[in-house]
Amino acid sequence: MRNVKKNRTKEDSGKINLSGNQVIEVVNTVADVAKSGFDWLKEIEKTKQIAIEAQVRIMESNNHLSSELKELEKDMLKIQIEYELESRKLDNEYNVKMRQLDLIEKLIDKIDKIEIEIKVYQDKEGLTSSSVMILFEQLHHQKLSYMNNLVLLGQN
Repeated sequence: MRNVKKNRTKEDSGKINLSGNQVIEVVNTVADVAKSGFDWLKEIEKTKQIAIEAQVRIMESNNHLSSELKELEKDMLKIQIEYELESRKLDNEYNVKMRQLDLIEKLIDKIDKIEIEIKVYQDKEGLTSSSVMILFEQLHHQKLSYMNNLVLLGQN
């Protein structure tokens, strides 16, 4: 029996003897630790959910900004194309206007030459017929009309 008692003593020495209050305190402490662990897990889950929602908002914002940038690029391209077309149009209008001015100046020069030829012919031949005078007057009016057109084109 002594052997049994010795075995019991060895077994008893590994055990902790707690009073009823101490057992309650240990149980309460374990419950508090477990509750804290569960609360901590809940907070982690909430944080994960907030992070997921934030990521969704960031992606939506990025998509919106990307869409706005695409619209801006389209608008800029449209403005650039319109600018180039308008520039070409203005260049063409300028070239047409310069060509018109040049042609009108040439017409005025030709009328001047014809008027001079008529005057020289009249002086040589001594002609002062009404038909020649009418022709001279018509040329002179045409020349004035061209000169007015030249002035108007120059003002625009």
